[in-house]
Amino acid sequence: MRLSDRARHHNLVTVELIPDRVVPSDLALLKGRVDAITVPALRNGHDDPSYPKSFPVTPQRRSLASAAIINRAGITAVPSLTCRDCRRADLSMIANQVEDGLGNVLIVYGDPYPEPRPGTYEFTKTNELIREISSLNGGRHPCIGAVTNQHANDRENEISRTISRADAGADFIVTNVAFDSESVLEHRDSLLEAGLNVPLFIQVSIPLSLDNVLFVSQKFDIPVPVHVRNKLLNDPAGGSLAVATEAYEALRGEANGIHFSYLFRQRNPIPTYRHLLETIGVRGPELAPLAASTVKTFSPS
Repeated sequence: MRLSDRARHHNLVTVELIPDRVVPSDLALLKGRVDAITVPALRNGHDDPSYPKSFPVTPQRRSLASAAIINRAGITAVPSLTCRDCRRADLSMIANQVEDGLGNVLIVYGDPYPEPRPGTYEFTKTNELIREISSLNGGRHPCIGAVTNQHANDRENEISRTISRADAGADFIVTNVAFDSESVLEHRDSLLEAGLNVPLFIQVSIPLSLDNVLFVSQKFDIPVPVHVRNKLLNDPAGGSLAVATEAYEALRGEANGIHFSYLFRQRNPIPTYRHLLETIGVRGPELAPLAASTVKTFSPS
């Protein structure tokens, strides 16, 4: 399923799973509840049971391998291709996976290499990698996603960069983390005014705790609204789910889809995802996720 095609007719729900959480038995718990699963390209650590650090597996290949497992489980997978990790030598492998059924990818720049080893970016711009993927398989390329950062200091430049990614071949756009509607809807409106004509997904993150959300906020310069801080402070047990539920309710009709991520990557997010999905009304495989008859559809114009 090409996400961009379905997103033009239905409001979608997608979630993120890090590679070492992609376990076939766990995936069955999400099947029928979500429209797709994205997989970030993350470096493997010493304690990673699937790809220990002693194995020379790049984050790029790790994401693609996890996506293959998800697709085989009958769920649409969206691996991440990053400028940081992708090499031109990888393009033939990606083309082969497209031939085997890889239908969607998310292209991001990627966190910089840690010092003191800066590394070498073979693709120095996201648009360059988007164009390369668009040219694969004689133009029969996967559906390509790109990101936009509503928290960027230079908002006008970020709007321009986002539009340029769509012009380069991106088929859908995913925002940075949002905890409420105020932090993202102005950015959405600016994108539409600038001519964005591809589906937009708003990313809603589920925090583990106040300390967790403040850590992520400081590291990635993501503002946390006061009411979110207060909710997590006053209700440590149920606040995180309440924050995500309220954000979803405020945003589900404002874009083509909601993309859930879990801020605490050391914990398996699937139990939290299941609880959240049941709370917002996606209760199981017998219910089609967000049927068109029960939701509003956002149509870029």
